[in-house]
Amino acid sequence: MLARVRRAAGHRRLIVELVRRDFRSRFSGARFGLLWSLLNPMIQLASYGLIFGFLYASPALGSERSFVASLFCGLWPWWAFQEGTTRGLAAVADQAALLKKLPMPAEACVVAAVTSSFLLQMIGFALFLVLFATFGVIAPRASWVLLPAIMTLEWLLTIGLALLLAPLFLVVRDTAHLVTAVLTIGFFLSPVLYPTELLPERLVSVANLNPMTALLGLYRFAALGDPWPTASSLLMLFAVTALLLVAGTRTFARLRPVLDQYW
Repeated sequence: MLARVRRAAGHRRLIVELVRRDFRSRFSGARFGLLWSLLNPMIQLASYGLIFGFLYASPALGSERSFVASLFCGLWPWWAFQEGTTRGLAAVADQAALLKKLPMPAEACVVAAVTSSFLLQMIGFALFLVLFATFGVIAPRASWVLLPAIMTLEWLLTIGLALLLAPLFLVVRDTAHLVTAVLTIGFFLSPVLYPTELLPERLVSVANLNPMTALLGLYRFAALGDPWPTASSLLMLFAVTALLLVAGTRTFARLRPVLDQYW
């Protein structure tokens, strides 16, 4: 595993260049490129905030401001995970023409696609964090310094999952539809729209098996000062992240000799 990490680090310039290419292709010809990448998250945040924070407000959710802040810390990390996964699994197929021309590791395409998606979403997260702090929705706190480490952990989790799925997508293109369906279900099974504390006690232990429970709990702890996630949920998060990274890199290593047949 460490050897693979060292090899990946050796291709960091290539990954940076792929990220730049992805940014340029996304915003090519658009006058307000970054704004458009923020528009959809803004609309969804406003929609969920209006529906669950005002129209169907529950005393258990707290005040409108606290609910919007909690919703923000759930939605934006989820979007980063979802977009990183979906773009990462298709990255090798999308870069097939480049892979035919250049002797480059296919894994670099996956890492670059996930990184590009993460940078966009985390820029949006940082902008809205400052914006909400300016208008008093979120109180600035020292624990914000933990956010880069939490983002890095989520980035590694997403890379591991994308590395595992990308070879499957090359062979079976229906993988993308299946992953989209699973992510839709996972959205509602994860504490994105609600904090874990609102779940019935008998379901808390089940929720802790979901790595997103601890991850979103870490975001809310760092950004809002919510309670620290439970030890069992943190253990599950770290275990799943490590397992996906190992499984993803090994899958690529074993299938590398035959992958070029599919691009």
